[in-house]
Amino acid sequence: MEILSTGEKIKRARVYNGITLKELCGDKISISKMSCIENGKVKADNATIKFIAEKIGIEYEYIVHDVYEQITTNLAVIKDSTSKDKNIEENIKHNLEYAVDYEYYELAFELIHILFSYYLKEEKYEKIQLIVSQYYDLYQKDNKEENTIIYFSDMAKYLLQNNEYNEAIAYYSRLRDVIKVNSDAEKSTYSNIAYYEGICYCSINQLDKGYELLSQAVKYSDAIDDITIRGRIFKQYALVCILLKNSQAEEYIEKTFKCQKDDPTLVATAKGEYGKAYFTAGEYDRAIMEITDGINIFPQHDKEKYVEFLNECIYTLYKNRQYDKAYELIGHALNLAIETGDIRLIERDYYFKGSILQKQGKYIEAEMYMNISLDSILKFGTTEQRNQRYLDMANMYYNLGDVQDSIKYFSLAMNKDKLI
Repeated sequence: MEILSTGEKIKRARVYNGITLKELCGDKISISKMSCIENGKVKADNATIKFIAEKIGIEYEYIVHDVYEQITTNLAVIKDSTSKDKNIEENIKHNLEYAVDYEYYELAFELIHILFSYYLKEEKYEKIQLIVSQYYDLYQKDNKEENTIIYFSDMAKYLLQNNEYNEAIAYYSRLRDVIKVNSDAEKSTYSNIAYYEGICYCSINQLDKGYELLSQAVKYSDAIDDITIRGRIFKQYALVCILLKNSQAEEYIEKTFKCQKDDPTLVATAKGEYGKAYFTAGEYDRAIMEITDGINIFPQHDKEKYVEFLNECIYTLYKNRQYDKAYELIGHALNLAIETGDIRLIERDYYFKGSILQKQGKYIEAEMYMNISLDSILKFGTTEQRNQRYLDMANMYYNLGDVQDSIKYFSLAMNKDKLI
């Protein structure tokens, strides 16, 4: 996506055609003025550009298509090809650099928003850190209300994705102050913002505040055209209702299903989340029912995704001391994980099986699965994961009465702590 100023185009065409500045200027333009035009120090009027175009033999329209128009054209292409262009990052940065150099701040802001959104989607958080200050500077240079909504939404989303909930709340709260709720478009935007802010409050266990905001999200959800987004809002509202033992939970579980019924993956995932919430609310039978329904509904054609879902369900059951139910599932999950060949899934299921067996008091059976899991985690796990696994092994051998191996793994965990 090459960008050339009017002067650069004139100079390139002149040099390519072997025309000197003196020959180009004749008695019509001074050489010094022509030099300034080519270097971008002086803007040529239309009459001068027409004279130059005829003299060099290039089209007038090509010359007058200036940097602003080129960036605008490129911006349209970038918007249309964000998900398809392998060079999208470099193209955005290239156009952004020109937009900043030429002080086209409106275009620069739009470009950096696209770049920021691209990094968010790809979870390239370290690259976001590099452009945060520039994004803020460009927002300050063009801080109209429309851009305030875009900038604050981007920053809030970034903070939410990084689990910085209190900081995200500050941005979402400011957004709700800015947005009016007159038109359907404004109501739709407000509903989404209240939804995300509600999630933040629920994540820091301020359920009453989360409920209040999610109620607002539901209130304006009719203005949202996308039924999937509406279903997502209903699901989150149902979850907080379950946790607060609010009677509206059933109504919004049903509304969620009506929005998601054509996508079994969404239905199953929602049921898995309801199961977690019902466990937290102390309704164990309902929790197990929801999780079981979710497992039966989840499509099995994509084995990796199915195993990941099974693992989430197994972990939920394990955390809530439903060891026998978790054990019923782990054998099937492990066999499917082995079929996928994904070492991370396989390691996870070996670990789950070993952990469940220990909770059932079957330490000798657990030893093999825990050792296989440890071998894998040593190959790809983080320092924290390895440290935790050493502690798990130490506890297992302690329960087996093998003091020597128990001390060995406790020592390894302690050495890791020192390294950390």
